[in-house]
Amino acid sequence: MSLPAKRARQTPPLEWAIAAAVAVAPIALALALDAIAARGTSDMLSHAELAGLAGRSYAKPWSGVTALDCEYDLLPRGDNELVVAIPGTHPDDPLDWIRDLSAVPWPFPTIGICHSGFGAGGTAIAERVRAALRDDGRLITVVGHSLGGAMALIVGARLIAAGKRVRIVTFGAPRVAFIANFALSHFARDALELAEYRRAGDPVPGVPPRPIFRHVSGGIAIGVDCGDPIGDHAISRYAADLAAPGTKAA
Repeated sequence: MSLPAKRARQTPPLEWAIAAAVAVAPIALALALDAIAARGTSDMLSHAELAGLAGRSYAKPWSGVTALDCEYDLLPRGDNELVVAIPGTHPDDPLDWIRDLSAVPWPFPTIGICHSGFGAGGTAIAERVRAALRDDGRLITVVGHSLGGAMALIVGARLIAAGKRVRIVTFGAPRVAFIANFALSHFARDALELAEYRRAGDPVPGVPPRPIFRHVSGGIAIGVDCGDPIGDHAISRYAADLAAPGTKAA
């Protein structure tokens, strides 16, 4: 006597629904994250505008000066963004030159071993800004050129460590982190955006020398070497390059 043939098992509708949801979930999540990211960055200042603010930060008066003679401007930009703009070396300010040349690897809280001059200046600004913005939930964009870019990197990392939403944009900044320092890289790469511009022919991003110090990112190459190291380093050249038609980052 033969046994009755087994009926093929049919997948209940509920199981089909669960399987479909599991398959689609990663795609839906990715699309949602893209939408959130686009909505969060659409009204931020462009890199060309930030280069202009970095250039204007060289002019007095500044909205803040720390005890270490580090100047910065705290610029509200509407309801969603604040900009901390930090100027670079002033040719007639000996303290700026001392800060540039104080290239001893030195340990700092949170950010690890850094160039001593940049670390001290950036830490001083970060503490002042963090106190001023303790209860402010807006996005903080930290921007700087040359020495200001080096300190902007440190300010941004310190604010990120304190739980702030931060993006960091620098122009012609020198190396900051000691070769064995991974703490600064960790916090800087947690920024909503990290953009380090290095112009062709600009010698400043090449100092202090490797392997003692290093950059925290590969950087963004921009511009054409004009054969004048001072001119290639000028913030006006960075701003012009970013404002030029066809520049993606502008």
